[in-house]
Amino acid sequence: MRFLNQVTDQLNKMTEQEKDEWILAQARLTEDNSQQDFLMSLSGEKKIMYMPELKDIESFCKKIESGHIYLEYVAKYYEFDDDGRYMDDWEVWYKDPAGVMPFLNRVFRGCHDLLLLNENKIVADILDRVCRLEFRMEESDESESFDYEATFTMEDVINEGNLAMKSRDVGTDWVTSVVRLTPQWDGTELAGVLLRILEQPVCREVMPSILAKEVIPEDLFSHMLAELEAEIMSEKLTFNKMFDSQTDSMEKIEAEEKLKRKIELAEDIRLNCHV
Repeated sequence: MRFLNQVTDQLNKMTEQEKDEWILAQARLTEDNSQQDFLMSLSGEKKIMYMPELKDIESFCKKIESGHIYLEYVAKYYEFDDDGRYMDDWEVWYKDPAGVMPFLNRVFRGCHDLLLLNENKIVADILDRVCRLEFRMEESDESESFDYEATFTMEDVINEGNLAMKSRDVGTDWVTSVVRLTPQWDGTELAGVLLRILEQPVCREVMPSILAKEVIPEDLFSHMLAELEAEIMSEKLTFNKMFDSQTDSMEKIEAEEKLKRKIELAEDIRLNCHV
């Protein structure tokens, strides 16, 4: 806040001509490939200069959903590791032919900066669109024959891509941006919206207690806990009925993970949210 006050004081001391000269000086220093972003920021069309435009983010999402943008995997069998020790295992790593990682890096960093500017609606809309994406995986020409059936969630992409932000940070920004739209919610409605977000893979490390420092409806945590407890009871009955005598399967593992996440969320509210 002190810095902003200092900037305000300096602006008040400057004439309009001095302000124009400063802006023109920054424009002269702007590299060619950033000049359009500078102009759009100056006109108010873009809040964050380095961030992709909304239309480009939407186009990116559609291309992922249609499979035109995808990630590649390379799988190779190694009998021995680099130190000569017996390994007898596969190693799998990932390639990004379409430049997904740099694009997402700009999106997530931009959303974080927009949140600092209180552009909560824009951030909530972008992250709700982007964080639910799943990526098609294609086998690279470099890969040896290897069956790979899993899809990549946004959590996987962030973790594998070594982006500037961790999945926990992205998830926190998503949840926070939605909560800061509080005037449009009542406690019951907001509780349901938040729980569905918190169950998304990218929010796996985010807990409801991060909201304790936000301005929220007084009954929010109570509604969240009540909804979770009802869902946990229902899903436990369904799980026992469907999988009691069944050996492990992908469907069973997914149901276990879903139930485990709800239990974690409920426990965090009980312990840390003063319900």
